[in-house]
This record gives sequence, C-alpha cells and structure tokens, in this order.
Amino acid sequence: MRRVLAIALLSLLLGASAVHAVGVVTPQGKAEVFAKGGLIDVVELLRLSGAQVAFAAAAGSYTASLAEHQIQFTPGGSLAVVDGRLSPLPGPIRALEGHVVGAFATAAALLHALGWTLSGTAEAPILGRTNAGEQIEVAVVRTPAGATVVVRGSSQKPRVSPAAGVVKLQYVTAVQLARPIPVAAELLGGELADNVLTLRLAPGVEVTSTYNLDEPPRLVLRLGSTQAPAAVAARSGPLVVLDPGHGGEDQGAKGPNGLLEKDLTLALAKAAAAQLQSAGITTRLTRESDESVALADRTALANRLTAIAFISIHANASPAKGVRGAETYYMSADASDHEAAAAAARENASAPPDTVQLILWDLAHVANLNESARLARSIQERLNAVQGIKDRGVRQAPFVVLTGATMPAALVEIGFLSNAEDATRISAREEQDKIVAAITDAVVEFVRTPRPTPPPSPSPAQSP
Repeated sequence: MRRVLAIALLSLLLGASAVHAVGVVTPQGKAEVFAKGGLIDVVELLRLSGAQVAFAAAAGSYTASLAEHQIQFTPGGSLAVVDGRLSPLPGPIRALEGHVVGAFATAAALLHALGWTLSGTAEAPILGRTNAGEQIEVAVVRTPAGATVVVRGSSQKPRVSPAAGVVKLQYVTAVQLARPIPVAAELLGGELADNVLTLRLAPGVEVTSTYNLDEPPRLVLRLGSTQAPAAVAARSGPLVVLDPGHGGEDQGAKGPNGLLEKDLTLALAKAAAAQLQSAGITTRLTRESDESVALADRTALANRLTAIAFISIHANASPAKGVRGAETYYMSADASDHEAAAAAARENASAPPDTVQLILWDLAHVANLNESARLARSIQERLNAVQGIKDRGVRQAPFVVLTGATMPAALVEIGFLSNAEDATRISAREEQDKIVAAITDAVVEFVRTPRPTPPPSPSPAQSP
C-alpha cells in the first residue's frame, strides 16, 4: 500500500512539473500561455493580439498578419521581416517542446511591430495596445526635380502604400499630427487615423520614389507625373523586380571611356523589363530614372509586391586591370572568396554601417537559398555563352541589396568597367542587347520552371 501511494505521489509531482504556463493579462481577460526557463510562446501571444499566424512548412517560417502589418520569422533566427524590411530581434526565436518561444524582450519586439505592447514581467506579462506618441509634421519642398513631400518627427519607418490618387503611410505605432497637412499644387491634403497617414495627391501626380534619411529621421517621398497607361502593365501572373544598381549621386564604377555604371544598369534594366513584359511576365524597376534609392528600399519594394524573383544588375571594377567577364552572386553571410568579398564591399559602400550589420540573414533567405543559386546559375551560364570566355562562376557574398529579400534573389555583374576590353565591349549596343537577352532568357526559364518540391519536414505542434 505504501508503495502504491509513493508511486501516485511521484506521478502527481511529475505531472505538475510538466505543466509550464504563465497567466497573461489581455484586454479580454487573463489567458494561459506556455512559458519555460524565461522563454514564452511568441506564436500564442501574437494570436492573443488578434494576429493571424500561419506556418509555411516548406520554409520552416511563420507569418503573422494584423491589419496592414506583417511580420515573418523563423525558429533558430534572431531577425524578422517587418512589413517587408529586415529587423533585428533582441534574441533568437527557437522551438521548445512543440512551441515557438523567445525571451520576454523578443516577444515584446514582435508584438510592438503589430502595434501592441508586452509589459509587466516574464512571470506576469501584460498585453496591451500601443498608445499614440510621436508627433509628425508633413512639409512640401520644391527642388529642381519637382515637388517632394517630407515627413518629420518619427523614428519609425512606415510602410508606404501608393494607390491611385493617394499614398498611405502605415506606422507601427500610432502617431499624431503636430500641425495640419499643407495643401499644394501636387498635394491636396490628407488625414491621420490612428497609425495610418493618408496623403491625397492631385490628379496626374504619383509617388515616384521613397527613402529614409537620418539625423534627424525623416521620410522623403518624391512626386512626379503619372506614367501613360500603356507604360504601366497590369499584373496578371508572376511579377519580377529588376534593380538597376546605384543611381543619383552614387554613380558606381566608371569605365575608361567615361561610361558610368549607374547609366548602364538603368539602360539594361529598362530593356530587360520590356522583353519580360513581352514574354508575359510583369516587371517592376526599383528606379526608373537617375535617382538615389536606398539599398534596403530595393528589396523592400520586391517584398511589398510579393515578387517571385529579384535581380540586381551591376557592372564590376577591380584594381587588377586584366580581370574581365561576368559574375553572378547570391546571398551569403560569408563571401566564397576574397574577390567576392571585395565585390560586396564595393557594392555595399553606400549602405550605413548598421545596415551592413544586418547582413547575417537567417530567415526567409535560408528557405530561398537553393532557388537563388538556381537563378544565379541560369544567368551566369547564359552570360558565359555571350562572352565566350572562361566561366568566372557563381559566387556567394554578403550584399546589402540582397539582404531581407523573401524571394529568390541574385546580383549580376555584367563585366568589368575597370578592364578596357570589357568596357569597350559592354559599351556597344549590340553587346548590350546580348546581355539583356541572356538575363531575360534566364529569368523566363526560372519563372516557368516549377519550383522543386522540398523534402517533407516535421511541422511544429500547433498551439491550442
């Protein structure tokens, strides 16, 4: 009898120790959430905020959506994609006993991206909505290039959503207007509702580009006339984003004949976009003219458009004058060789230091690694055939412009402007046509070839 009682008591103790949960205070009441060793179930907290959380088995990643916000994260990583932009987390997210957990600060960062706060302590968390805080101010500045809208006062980088006649700025947390929105020939005013600022544009006006500036933080929206209807193709299927490297003050490499990389890449990208459109593939460029576009904004555009491929077009340079030929890269935290590292350093020169530190990309990029390699190889093989020289190969390097892409992405260096022979060759219209054909043929093949089915992988247990 004594033995039976001891076994029963031991079973009760083991059962009690196996239960790990904390009571989370929410606006709807108290809820039990799995927690253990200072870690808490981030998926369940996101669901308590009202977010829709989906798990992609093929990529091993989670997507949480709430209102117009979306975050993506992968267990094992310490980064997230917040509204299309790469963002570091205070600590890693990991799988534990069938749950997806993170430290209290990590959970708070994820919730903050959806407009919620996690306060209190790890033992007694409190979940609540974020209160309005920052005061923003809208101004219209006139430059030789036209009208520019500048939004000051917030360190947040809002999600920019242009539409016909309006542009919406979706802030992570609620903001307030310091003064009324001005009215100008291009800007007809606007309104602020919670964390969404809507600016009304005059007929025939659209946002041509956006970028963020620091010290002080501000968002810049360049305005221009709308394109002719024929120039804007309606999306009816897969969409590809082409990125003409450099632009504006950043001219890139310069050939001995005076050819600038920024001009060459824009011409090639426009020609490639026209050919892809003719092939039935909707295509967008990250820049349509000689303008500055932040490296992070380039992949952010592709993420917002849910593109199926992102190709950044560049021309190379090297201190070794005899080096020539095309190279194609895909993303890696480590360069495959010293030449790849040098190429990445040159292309990353315009990025602020904190952006370069985010290159340790371990989220959606991991899921697209093989497909990025396939895209890069397809481009490189065709460029080899065009140039008829020894294959310089497909390489890996930490390019900022590829960081944060949630789709297969590659960067192609079409040749070396530092090499007189290469520079002369790629300056010729006939050679440029061949390069454009090589890139577009590779993209068409990539788009139309079914993506390989990933091997089955165990799915984490679903939270109740």
